[in-house]
Amino acid sequence: MNTTETRPKISLVIPTMNEAANIPHVLPNIPDLVDEVVIVDSSTDDTVDVIRRYRPDAKIIREEPRGKGSALKTGFKHATGDLIVMMDADGSMDPGEIPAFLDPLLNGHEVAKGSRILGGSEDLTPLRKLGNQCFVAMVNYLYGTEYTDLCYGYRAFKREALNRLETESRGFDVETEQSILMKKIGLKVCEVPSYERSRRHGKSNLNTFKDGFLILKRIMKGLRA
Repeated sequence: MNTTETRPKISLVIPTMNEAANIPHVLPNIPDLVDEVVIVDSSTDDTVDVIRRYRPDAKIIREEPRGKGSALKTGFKHATGDLIVMMDADGSMDPGEIPAFLDPLLNGHEVAKGSRILGGSEDLTPLRKLGNQCFVAMVNYLYGTEYTDLCYGYRAFKREALNRLETESRGFDVETEQSILMKKIGLKVCEVPSYERSRRHGKSNLNTFKDGFLILKRIMKGLRA
């Protein structure tokens, strides 16, 4: 990626909820090219104190836990960058991949969307992998997309494109809604190989069956919108 003085401003948005043990595996590894770190926190542990220890310049927005989709919307609103990256705080996503997500945006694409199918995953259980494959096939068939992955939250956007993605999802179906809207409004999307590691510490807030049903509902709702 070009890092000259004229390069666009880059913001990184990270939702957090009780990720104190994982923050040390994430924030210190953020590349210097990231100009702004925006964290939307709904924790009851000392996540905020750990964030301030490792990234005192982070912009921290506290809000009640309303779901990942709501947290991302808040983060996007407070981000001031020309290019905005979204990623998780559990240590499963490598901040070192951020330049690979930004390169497509500097070369004609409006969205760079991570794919574990192209990059690999330590965290996809057979059940979750099957569910993801089914959802990808449904979205590709119903909406005419050619995605390889759907429910993965490592993505980057041009500001203009993100402003056009008016999502309503409050939970883990937000990536699915984004992916459908990208196609509907004609954004130029590039899939980027990304390697997903296992969650470092703690238990995921994602519920395979509950959130899987939410994603299915979102896919079907998109047909009526």
